[in-house]
Amino acid sequence: MLFTSSPFIVFFLFIAMPLRWFVPGRFVPLALLVTSYAFYLSWSVPYTVLLAAMTLASYGASRLIARRDGKSKLVVALSVAVLLAVLAYFKYTNFILEQIHSARHVSIVLPLGISFFTFEMISYVVDVYRGAAPAKSLVQYLVYIAYFPHLVAGPIVRTRELLPQLEDPRTFDSEFVCEGVFIALVGFVKKMVFADNLGVFADLVFKDPKAQPTLIVWLGVLAYTGQIFCDFSGYTDIARGASMMLGISLPENFDYPYNSTNIAEFWRRWHMTLSRWLRDYLYISLGGNRHGRVATYRNLLVTMLLGGLWHGANWTFVVWGAWHGALLAVHKAFVDLTEKNEVLAALRKTIPYRTLAWTATFLSVAFGWVLFRSPTFERAEEVLSAMLHYPAVPFVAGKAPAELAFAGRALLVLAFFHMLGGARVGLRTHRGMPAAARGLLWAGMIGVCYLFTIGSPVFIYFQF
Repeated sequence: MLFTSSPFIVFFLFIAMPLRWFVPGRFVPLALLVTSYAFYLSWSVPYTVLLAAMTLASYGASRLIARRDGKSKLVVALSVAVLLAVLAYFKYTNFILEQIHSARHVSIVLPLGISFFTFEMISYVVDVYRGAAPAKSLVQYLVYIAYFPHLVAGPIVRTRELLPQLEDPRTFDSEFVCEGVFIALVGFVKKMVFADNLGVFADLVFKDPKAQPTLIVWLGVLAYTGQIFCDFSGYTDIARGASMMLGISLPENFDYPYNSTNIAEFWRRWHMTLSRWLRDYLYISLGGNRHGRVATYRNLLVTMLLGGLWHGANWTFVVWGAWHGALLAVHKAFVDLTEKNEVLAALRKTIPYRTLAWTATFLSVAFGWVLFRSPTFERAEEVLSAMLHYPAVPFVAGKAPAELAFAGRALLVLAFFHMLGGARVGLRTHRGMPAAARGLLWAGMIGVCYLFTIGSPVFIYFQF
Protein backbone atom coordinates (compact mmCIF):
# COMPACT_ATOMS: atom_id res chain seq x y z
CA MET A 1 0.00 0.00 0.00
CA LEU A 2 1.55 3.25 -1.13
CA PHE A 3 0.91 6.22 1.14
CA THR A 4 -0.70 8.06 -1.77
CA SER A 5 -2.95 5.16 -2.75
CA SER A 6 -6.65 4.75 -2.00
CA PRO A 7 -6.15 1.39 -0.22
CA PHE A 8 -3.75 2.99 2.25
CA ILE A 9 -6.05 5.93 2.93
CA VAL A 10 -8.94 3.52 3.60
CA PHE A 11 -6.70 1.32 5.76
CA PHE A 12 -5.45 4.28 7.75
CA LEU A 13 -8.73 6.14 8.26
CA PHE A 14 -11.01 3.16 8.85
CA ILE A 15 -8.72 0.59 10.50
CA ALA A 16 -5.51 2.08 11.93
CA MET A 17 -6.94 5.25 13.46
CA PRO A 18 -10.08 3.73 15.01
CA LEU A 19 -8.09 0.82 16.42
CA ARG A 20 -5.54 3.21 17.92
CA TRP A 21 -7.98 5.59 19.58
CA PHE A 22 -10.73 3.20 20.65
CA VAL A 23 -8.60 0.64 22.53
CA PRO A 24 -7.59 1.21 26.17
CA GLY A 25 -4.18 2.82 26.66
CA ARG A 26 -2.41 -0.35 27.79
CA PHE A 27 -3.37 -2.07 24.53
CA VAL A 28 -2.11 0.71 22.24
CA PRO A 29 1.26 -0.97 21.50
CA LEU A 30 -0.54 -4.19 20.57
CA ALA A 31 -2.96 -2.29 18.31
CA LEU A 32 -0.06 -0.55 16.56
CA LEU A 33 1.72 -3.88 16.18
CA VAL A 34 -1.29 -5.47 14.49
CA THR A 35 -1.78 -2.60 12.05
CA SER A 36 1.95 -2.37 11.31
CA TYR A 37 2.30 -6.04 10.43
CA ALA A 38 -0.94 -5.90 8.43
CA PHE A 39 0.60 -3.02 6.47
CA TYR A 40 3.80 -4.95 5.69
CA LEU A 41 1.88 -8.14 4.92
CA SER A 42 0.15 -6.26 2.11
CA TRP A 43 3.55 -6.05 0.39
CA SER A 44 4.93 -9.55 0.96
CA VAL A 45 4.24 -12.48 3.27
CA PRO A 46 7.74 -14.06 3.05
CA TYR A 47 9.48 -10.76 3.72
CA THR A 48 7.17 -10.13 6.67
CA VAL A 49 8.51 -13.40 8.11
CA LEU A 50 12.03 -12.11 7.44
CA LEU A 51 11.23 -8.83 9.23
CA ALA A 52 9.88 -10.74 12.24
CA ALA A 53 12.88 -13.10 12.33
CA MET A 54 15.41 -10.26 12.19
CA THR A 55 13.48 -8.39 14.88
CA LEU A 56 13.39 -11.39 17.20
CA ALA A 57 17.09 -12.10 16.62
CA SER A 58 18.14 -8.53 17.43
CA TYR A 59 15.85 -8.48 20.48
CA GLY A 60 17.38 -11.72 21.75
CA ALA A 61 20.86 -10.30 21.22
CA SER A 62 19.95 -7.17 23.19
CA ARG A 63 18.74 -9.33 26.10
CA LEU A 64 22.07 -11.15 26.18
CA ILE A 65 23.97 -7.86 25.99
CA ALA A 66 21.94 -6.40 28.87
CA ARG A 67 23.20 -9.18 31.17
CA ARG A 68 26.70 -7.61 31.18
CA ASP A 69 28.31 -11.02 31.69
CA GLY A 70 31.55 -10.36 29.86
CA LYS A 71 30.34 -11.59 26.48
CA SER A 72 28.44 -8.46 25.51
CA LYS A 73 31.07 -7.22 23.08
CA LEU A 74 31.12 -10.54 21.24
CA VAL A 75 27.31 -10.61 21.04
CA VAL A 76 27.25 -7.07 19.64
CA ALA A 77 29.83 -7.94 17.01
CA LEU A 78 28.05 -11.12 15.97
CA SER A 79 24.57 -9.57 15.88
CA VAL A 80 25.72 -6.55 13.86
CA ALA A 81 27.62 -8.86 11.49
CA VAL A 82 24.54 -11.05 10.96
CA LEU A 83 22.24 -8.07 10.37
CA LEU A 84 24.69 -6.55 7.88
CA ALA A 85 25.10 -9.94 6.18
CA VAL A 86 21.34 -10.22 5.62
CA LEU A 87 21.25 -6.67 4.27
CA ALA A 88 24.25 -7.32 2.03
CA TYR A 89 22.75 -10.52 0.64
CA PHE A 90 19.56 -8.89 -0.51
CA LYS A 91 21.07 -5.58 -1.54
CA TYR A 92 24.44 -6.43 -3.06
CA THR A 93 24.41 -10.04 -4.29
CA ASN A 94 23.21 -9.08 -7.77
CA PHE A 95 25.76 -6.24 -7.88
CA ILE A 96 28.65 -8.50 -6.88
CA LEU A 97 27.69 -11.18 -9.37
CA GLU A 98 27.44 -8.59 -12.12
CA GLN A 99 31.08 -7.69 -11.47
CA ILE A 100 32.00 -11.34 -12.09
CA HIS A 101 31.35 -11.63 -15.81
CA SER A 102 31.23 -15.41 -15.77
CA ALA A 103 28.63 -15.55 -13.01
CA ARG A 104 24.97 -16.01 -13.80
CA HIS A 105 22.65 -13.22 -12.74
CA VAL A 106 20.41 -14.10 -9.81
CA SER A 107 17.22 -12.14 -9.45
CA ILE A 108 16.89 -11.16 -5.78
CA VAL A 109 14.05 -8.81 -4.88
CA LEU A 110 14.98 -6.24 -2.24
CA PRO A 111 12.66 -6.43 0.80
CA LEU A 112 10.86 -3.14 1.23
CA GLY A 113 12.53 -0.89 3.80
CA ILE A 114 15.28 -3.37 4.74
CA SER A 115 17.99 -0.70 4.73
CA PHE A 116 16.01 1.39 7.21
CA PHE A 117 14.86 -1.27 9.67
CA THR A 118 18.28 -2.97 9.62
CA PHE A 119 19.92 0.30 10.68
CA GLU A 120 17.35 0.66 13.47
CA MET A 121 18.10 -2.84 14.73
CA ILE A 122 21.84 -2.13 14.68
CA SER A 123 21.39 1.15 16.55
CA TYR A 124 19.26 -0.57 19.17
CA VAL A 125 21.80 -3.35 19.80
CA VAL A 126 24.70 -0.89 19.97
CA ASP A 127 22.77 1.53 22.20
CA VAL A 128 21.96 -1.24 24.68
CA TYR A 129 25.66 -2.16 24.72
CA ARG A 130 26.51 1.50 25.39
CA GLY A 131 24.17 1.55 28.38
CA ALA A 132 20.78 2.57 27.03
CA ALA A 133 17.76 0.96 28.66
CA PRO A 134 16.35 -1.90 26.55
CA ALA A 135 12.69 -2.15 25.60
CA LYS A 136 10.53 -3.21 28.55
CA SER A 137 8.70 -5.81 26.48
CA LEU A 138 8.95 -7.72 23.23
CA VAL A 139 5.76 -6.06 21.97
CA GLN A 140 7.28 -2.61 22.42
CA TYR A 141 10.38 -3.61 20.48
CA LEU A 142 8.33 -5.22 17.72
CA VAL A 143 6.39 -1.97 17.34
CA TYR A 144 9.57 0.12 17.45
CA ILE A 145 10.93 -1.75 14.42
CA ALA A 146 7.71 -2.37 12.46
CA TYR A 147 5.75 0.84 13.19
CA PHE A 148 4.34 1.35 9.72
CA PRO A 149 4.65 5.15 9.25
CA HIS A 150 8.46 4.95 9.38
CA LEU A 151 8.99 1.30 8.39
CA VAL A 152 9.48 1.62 4.64
CA ALA A 153 11.63 4.72 4.15
CA GLY A 154 12.31 6.25 7.53
CA PRO A 155 12.85 8.46 9.35
CA ILE A 156 15.36 6.24 11.16
CA VAL A 157 14.03 6.38 14.70
CA ARG A 158 15.99 5.79 17.91
CA THR A 159 14.51 3.95 20.87
CA ARG A 160 14.53 7.04 23.09
CA GLU A 161 12.28 8.78 20.55
CA LEU A 162 9.62 6.08 20.30
CA LEU A 163 9.65 3.70 23.27
CA PRO A 164 8.61 6.32 25.88
CA GLN A 165 5.59 7.15 23.72
CA LEU A 166 4.62 3.46 23.73
CA GLU A 167 5.08 3.14 27.48
CA ASP A 168 2.81 6.13 28.15
CA PRO A 169 0.50 6.57 25.13
CA ARG A 170 -0.76 10.08 24.47
CA THR A 171 -4.43 10.78 25.10
CA PHE A 172 -6.42 12.25 22.23
CA ASP A 173 -5.34 15.83 21.51
CA SER A 174 -7.30 17.46 18.70
CA GLU A 175 -4.68 20.18 18.16
CA PHE A 176 -1.90 17.59 17.84
CA VAL A 177 -3.96 15.50 15.42
CA CYS A 178 -4.94 18.54 13.34
CA GLU A 179 -1.31 19.52 12.98
CA GLY A 180 -0.64 15.97 11.82
CA VAL A 181 -3.34 16.32 9.17
CA PHE A 182 -1.73 19.51 7.88
CA ILE A 183 1.80 18.04 7.80
CA ALA A 184 0.53 14.94 5.98
CA LEU A 185 -1.30 17.08 3.40
CA VAL A 186 1.88 19.10 2.84
CA GLY A 187 3.57 15.79 2.09
CA PHE A 188 0.86 14.81 -0.37
CA VAL A 189 1.25 18.14 -2.19
CA LYS A 190 5.03 17.74 -2.34
CA LYS A 191 4.75 14.24 -3.76
CA MET A 192 1.72 14.42 -6.06
CA VAL A 193 1.97 18.00 -7.32
CA PHE A 194 5.70 18.74 -7.36
CA ALA A 195 7.76 15.53 -7.27
CA ASP A 196 5.72 13.50 -9.75
CA ASN A 197 5.36 16.29 -12.30
CA LEU A 198 8.98 17.45 -12.03
CA GLY A 199 9.96 13.81 -12.46
CA VAL A 200 8.29 13.66 -15.88
CA PHE A 201 10.52 16.47 -17.16
CA ALA A 202 13.63 15.14 -15.42
CA ASP A 203 13.10 11.68 -16.91
CA LEU A 204 12.76 13.21 -20.38
CA VAL A 205 16.12 14.99 -20.03
CA PHE A 206 18.04 12.13 -18.42
CA LYS A 207 16.73 9.66 -21.00
CA ASP A 208 18.56 11.38 -23.87
CA PRO A 209 20.59 14.41 -22.72
CA LYS A 210 22.56 14.58 -25.96
CA ALA A 211 19.41 15.49 -27.85
CA GLN A 212 18.64 18.44 -25.56
CA PRO A 213 20.11 21.97 -25.59
CA THR A 214 22.07 23.21 -22.60
CA LEU A 215 19.20 25.23 -21.12
CA ILE A 216 16.85 22.23 -21.16
CA VAL A 217 19.46 19.96 -19.57
CA TRP A 218 20.13 22.46 -16.80
CA LEU A 219 16.41 22.71 -16.12
CA GLY A 220 16.18 18.92 -16.16
CA VAL A 221 18.87 18.64 -13.50
CA LEU A 222 17.14 21.33 -11.44
CA ALA A 223 13.87 19.44 -11.90
CA TYR A 224 15.44 16.28 -10.47
CA THR A 225 16.96 18.33 -7.65
CA GLY A 226 13.46 19.48 -6.77
CA GLN A 227 11.91 16.08 -7.43
CA ILE A 228 14.10 14.10 -5.05
CA PHE A 229 13.59 16.64 -2.26
CA CYS A 230 9.81 16.76 -2.69
CA ASP A 231 9.55 12.99 -3.13
CA PHE A 232 11.55 12.03 -0.05
CA SER A 233 10.58 14.90 2.24
CA GLY A 234 7.00 14.45 1.03
CA TYR A 235 7.10 10.81 2.14
CA THR A 236 8.53 11.88 5.50
CA ASP A 237 5.85 14.53 5.95
CA ILE A 238 3.12 11.98 5.25
CA ALA A 239 4.78 9.55 7.67
CA ARG A 240 5.15 12.16 10.41
CA GLY A 241 1.66 13.54 9.87
CA ALA A 242 0.05 10.10 9.88
CA SER A 243 1.98 9.21 13.02
CA MET A 244 0.79 12.38 14.76
CA MET A 245 -2.76 11.40 13.84
CA LEU A 246 -2.03 8.20 15.78
CA GLY A 247 -0.71 10.21 18.73
CA ILE A 248 2.99 9.54 18.16
CA SER A 249 5.66 12.08 17.22
CA LEU A 250 8.44 11.10 14.80
CA PRO A 251 11.65 13.12 14.32
CA GLU A 252 12.01 15.56 11.45
CA ASN A 253 14.04 14.29 8.54
CA PHE A 254 14.40 17.43 6.40
CA ASP A 255 14.93 21.05 7.34
CA TYR A 256 14.80 22.82 3.98
CA PRO A 257 18.31 21.69 3.01
CA TYR A 258 18.59 23.78 -0.17
CA ASN A 259 18.83 26.88 2.03
CA SER A 260 22.24 25.68 3.23
CA THR A 261 25.36 27.79 2.77
CA ASN A 262 27.86 24.94 3.15
CA ILE A 263 27.91 21.19 2.61
CA ALA A 264 28.09 20.34 6.33
CA GLU A 265 24.95 22.38 6.92
CA PHE A 266 23.30 20.60 3.99
CA TRP A 267 23.88 17.24 5.65
CA ARG A 268 22.54 18.57 8.94
CA ARG A 269 19.34 19.41 7.07
CA TRP A 270 19.07 16.57 4.51
CA HIS A 271 17.94 13.10 5.61
CA MET A 272 18.79 14.18 9.13
CA THR A 273 18.16 10.81 10.80
CA LEU A 274 20.49 9.01 8.38
CA SER A 275 23.14 11.71 8.82
CA ARG A 276 23.13 11.33 12.59
CA TRP A 277 23.17 7.51 12.26
CA LEU A 278 26.25 7.67 10.05
CA ARG A 279 27.81 10.12 12.51
CA ASP A 280 27.04 8.16 15.68
CA TYR A 281 27.66 4.60 14.49
CA LEU A 282 30.20 4.95 11.68
CA TYR A 283 32.07 8.26 11.74
CA ILE A 284 32.62 8.25 15.51
CA SER A 285 33.45 4.54 15.48
CA LEU A 286 36.15 5.25 12.87
CA GLY A 287 37.65 7.82 15.22
CA GLY A 288 35.73 10.95 14.28
CA ASN A 289 37.89 14.02 14.68
CA ARG A 290 39.92 12.68 17.62
CA HIS A 291 43.13 11.74 15.81
CA GLY A 292 44.18 14.79 13.86
CA ARG A 293 43.12 16.53 10.68
CA VAL A 294 44.22 13.93 8.15
CA ALA A 295 42.39 11.15 10.02
CA THR A 296 39.30 13.37 10.27
CA TYR A 297 39.27 13.98 6.51
CA ARG A 298 39.74 10.26 5.89
CA ASN A 299 36.89 9.37 8.24
CA LEU A 300 34.58 11.85 6.52
CA LEU A 301 35.43 10.37 3.14
CA VAL A 302 34.97 6.76 4.26
CA THR A 303 31.71 7.54 6.06
CA MET A 304 30.13 9.20 3.04
CA LEU A 305 31.51 6.62 0.63
CA LEU A 306 29.79 3.88 2.65
CA GLY A 307 26.72 6.11 2.93
CA GLY A 308 26.64 6.24 -0.85
CA LEU A 309 26.92 2.46 -1.08
CA TRP A 310 24.04 2.16 1.41
CA HIS A 311 21.82 3.97 -1.09
CA GLY A 312 22.23 1.32 -3.75
CA ALA A 313 24.36 -1.34 -5.40
CA ASN A 314 25.80 0.78 -8.18
CA TRP A 315 29.18 2.43 -8.67
CA THR A 316 27.47 5.75 -9.33
CA PHE A 317 26.18 5.74 -5.73
CA VAL A 318 29.67 4.99 -4.44
CA VAL A 319 31.16 7.90 -6.38
CA TRP A 320 28.26 10.13 -5.29
CA GLY A 321 29.11 9.30 -1.68
CA ALA A 322 32.81 9.90 -2.31
CA TRP A 323 31.95 13.26 -3.89
CA HIS A 324 30.09 14.37 -0.77
CA GLY A 325 32.83 12.98 1.46
CA ALA A 326 35.39 15.02 -0.45
CA LEU A 327 33.20 18.14 -0.18
CA LEU A 328 32.88 17.65 3.58
CA ALA A 329 36.64 17.18 3.93
CA VAL A 330 37.35 20.33 1.91
CA HIS A 331 34.82 22.28 3.96
CA LYS A 332 36.35 21.01 7.20
CA ALA A 333 39.82 22.01 5.99
CA PHE A 334 38.52 25.46 5.02
CA VAL A 335 36.93 25.98 8.43
CA ASP A 336 40.10 24.82 10.18
CA LEU A 337 42.12 27.27 8.08
CA THR A 338 39.89 30.31 8.52
CA GLU A 339 38.22 30.02 11.93
CA LYS A 340 41.17 31.65 13.76
CA ASN A 341 41.50 34.49 11.25
CA GLU A 342 39.35 37.42 12.38
CA VAL A 343 39.19 39.02 8.94
CA LEU A 344 38.10 35.82 7.20
CA ALA A 345 35.68 34.99 10.03
CA ALA A 346 34.05 38.39 9.59
CA LEU A 347 33.97 37.96 5.82
CA ARG A 348 32.04 34.72 6.15
CA LYS A 349 29.18 36.59 7.83
CA THR A 350 28.68 39.10 5.00
CA ILE A 351 25.77 38.83 2.56
CA PRO A 352 27.95 38.63 -0.59
CA TYR A 353 29.96 35.78 0.91
CA ARG A 354 26.86 33.90 2.08
CA THR A 355 25.28 34.34 -1.36
CA LEU A 356 28.38 32.94 -3.03
CA ALA A 357 28.57 30.13 -0.47
CA TRP A 358 24.90 29.22 -1.04
CA THR A 359 25.41 29.17 -4.82
CA ALA A 360 28.50 26.96 -4.57
CA THR A 361 26.75 24.59 -2.15
CA PHE A 362 23.62 24.29 -4.25
CA LEU A 363 25.56 23.66 -7.48
CA SER A 364 27.75 21.08 -5.75
CA VAL A 365 24.68 19.23 -4.51
CA ALA A 366 23.00 19.43 -7.94
CA PHE A 367 26.14 18.05 -9.58
CA GLY A 368 26.01 15.15 -7.14
CA TRP A 369 22.38 14.47 -8.04
CA VAL A 370 23.47 13.90 -11.64
CA LEU A 371 25.55 10.94 -10.43
CA PHE A 372 22.75 9.81 -8.12
CA ARG A 373 20.13 9.85 -10.87
CA SER A 374 22.21 8.39 -13.71
CA PRO A 375 22.14 4.59 -14.10
CA THR A 376 25.70 4.57 -15.52
CA PHE A 377 28.77 6.78 -15.61
CA GLU A 378 28.27 7.14 -19.35
CA ARG A 379 24.86 8.70 -18.81
CA ALA A 380 26.20 10.99 -16.10
CA GLU A 381 28.97 12.11 -18.45
CA GLU A 382 26.43 12.83 -21.18
CA VAL A 383 24.35 14.98 -18.82
CA LEU A 384 27.35 16.88 -17.49
CA SER A 385 28.75 17.40 -21.00
CA ALA A 386 25.42 18.78 -22.15
CA MET A 387 25.39 21.14 -19.18
CA LEU A 388 28.92 22.42 -19.71
CA HIS A 389 29.14 22.61 -23.49
CA TYR A 390 26.97 24.32 -26.05
CA PRO A 391 24.90 21.52 -27.63
CA ALA A 392 24.55 20.55 -31.23
CA VAL A 393 20.82 21.12 -30.85
CA PRO A 394 20.13 24.84 -30.26
CA PHE A 395 17.31 25.96 -28.01
CA VAL A 396 14.21 26.86 -29.99
CA ALA A 397 11.31 28.08 -27.91
CA GLY A 398 8.69 26.72 -30.27
CA LYS A 399 10.24 23.24 -30.14
CA ALA A 400 10.78 23.03 -26.39
CA PRO A 401 9.32 19.99 -24.57
CA ALA A 402 5.70 20.44 -23.58
CA GLU A 403 6.64 19.70 -19.97
CA LEU A 404 9.08 22.63 -19.86
CA ALA A 405 6.56 25.35 -19.00
CA PHE A 406 5.05 23.40 -16.09
CA ALA A 407 8.47 22.38 -14.78
CA GLY A 408 9.71 25.98 -14.88
CA ARG A 409 6.70 27.29 -12.98
CA ALA A 410 6.86 24.44 -10.49
CA LEU A 411 10.53 25.15 -9.76
CA LEU A 412 9.82 28.83 -9.12
CA VAL A 413 6.91 28.04 -6.80
CA LEU A 414 8.96 25.36 -5.05
CA ALA A 415 11.87 27.77 -4.48
CA PHE A 416 9.46 30.31 -3.01
CA PHE A 417 7.89 27.81 -0.63
CA HIS A 418 11.32 26.44 0.28
CA MET A 419 12.27 29.86 1.61
CA LEU A 420 8.93 30.26 3.42
CA GLY A 421 9.26 26.79 4.90
CA GLY A 422 12.67 27.61 6.30
CA ALA A 423 10.97 30.31 8.34
CA ARG A 424 8.22 27.87 9.48
CA VAL A 425 5.60 30.16 7.96
CA GLY A 426 3.25 27.29 7.09
CA LEU A 427 3.04 25.70 10.54
CA ARG A 428 2.78 29.03 12.33
CA THR A 429 0.00 30.18 10.02
CA HIS A 430 -1.87 26.89 10.40
CA ARG A 431 -1.70 27.01 14.18
CA GLY A 432 -3.30 30.46 14.19
CA MET A 433 -6.22 29.51 11.95
CA PRO A 434 -9.78 28.94 13.19
CA ALA A 435 -11.30 25.53 12.52
CA ALA A 436 -13.33 26.65 9.49
CA ALA A 437 -10.28 28.20 7.80
CA ARG A 438 -8.28 25.03 8.43
CA GLY A 439 -10.98 22.97 6.82
CA LEU A 440 -10.97 25.16 3.73
CA LEU A 441 -7.18 24.98 3.56
CA TRP A 442 -7.21 21.18 3.83
CA ALA A 443 -9.90 20.94 1.14
CA GLY A 444 -7.86 23.20 -1.13
CA MET A 445 -4.73 21.10 -0.66
CA ILE A 446 -6.66 17.90 -1.42
CA GLY A 447 -8.16 19.54 -4.50
CA VAL A 448 -4.74 20.63 -5.77
CA CYS A 449 -3.45 17.06 -5.36
CA TYR A 450 -6.30 15.59 -7.39
CA LEU A 451 -6.05 18.33 -10.00
CA PHE A 452 -2.34 17.85 -10.72
CA THR A 453 -1.73 14.20 -9.89
CA ILE A 454 -0.27 11.95 -12.58
CA GLY A 455 -0.24 8.84 -10.40
CA SER A 456 3.46 8.03 -9.99
CA PRO A 457 3.60 4.42 -8.79
CA VAL A 458 6.31 4.67 -6.14
CA PHE A 459 8.44 6.91 -3.95
CA ILE A 460 12.08 7.20 -5.03
CA TYR A 461 13.49 6.07 -1.69
CA PHE A 462 11.47 2.85 -1.66
CA GLN A 463 14.28 1.32 -3.76
CA PHE A 464 16.73 1.85 -0.91
